[in-house]
Amino acid sequence: MSGQWENFLNDIRDEAGELLKTEIINLVEQAKNDSETFLQRQGSKIEKYLNQLAAGKITKKQFEGYLKDITALTEMHVLMLSVEARARAQRMVLGITELLIKRLLSLI
Repeated sequence: MSGQWENFLNDIRDEAGELLKTEIINLVEQAKNDSETFLQRQGSKIEKYLNQLAAGKITKKQFEGYLKDITALTEMHVLMLSVEARARAQRMVLGITELLIKRLLSLI
């Protein structure tokens, strides 16, 4: 009987580890690509607004407004990433739970 449990636990560890690895890789890749693209866009906007301010095309007040907009967008982006991370973690937990239930039921 203990042989079945050892096999059961080894199988779960292998499958759960693969699930975890896949979710982490996806999370890191998505966050890295999203953040880089987002940060590059925001950096370009700041550079554009600085050039406009230096050229006298916008006022200091307009520049401050643009920076506030960029700040708000950045805060929303961070929240979105946080929600995505929580959703991935939830999917991972559900996947591991489902894996455990299937394995346990297959032993009965």
